[in-house]
Amino acid sequence: MRSLLVLDFDGTIATADVGDALCDRFAPPSWRAVDAAWVRGEVSLPDAQRRVWKLARARREEAVAYARECGALRPGLDALLDGAAARGVPVWLASGGFDFYIEALLGPRADRFARRWFNRIRFDGDRLLVEFPHAALACGRCAVCKGRVCELARAEADRVVFAGDGHSDRCALERADAVAAVRGSALARIAVERGLRAVEFDALDELLPLLL
Repeated sequence: MRSLLVLDFDGTIATADVGDALCDRFAPPSWRAVDAAWVRGEVSLPDAQRRVWKLARARREEAVAYARECGALRPGLDALLDGAAARGVPVWLASGGFDFYIEALLGPRADRFARRWFNRIRFDGDRLLVEFPHAALACGRCAVCKGRVCELARAEADRVVFAGDGHSDRCALERADAVAAVRGSALARIAVERGLRAVEFDALDELLPLLL
């Protein structure tokens, strides 16, 4: 049985939601009301992100510098990638976050992901302009729908494993064969509310037993 692992970034590969931390630093507090509307399902994530990042003011260099300051990678990432490679398990990255901080934080590790999907931000001076290049993977809630990525993975593997942490990962709950959620996260709570099983974890190498 061939497995494939799909990983979220913010709050999963990175211990913090880097996008949220950047908004806290560079946008007025009113961005939180927009985020709350998205969590309640009143707006889609792309619409919320357009509104939130329109409020932010930062030049690329200062935004990247702050992302490096607040965006520690979760322990066990390298061990997970090594173990997956040894087992012949492809690892995909699917994120509703943005290129400038994901690429900065992963560095050369980015090449270890067989496929990568995330959104883009173009800097125009201190203005941040969002772009959503993966229309085929969008749903009514997400620009990069983790559920649709899991469906895409199913065409290449017998068993799809997904690991995430947040509200934007809920679409994967019923579309992956196994789901892992960061301990105590919103995804873990949503799984319980839906009566679904999600293995909780702290370090990423704890996912290795799921890679059959």
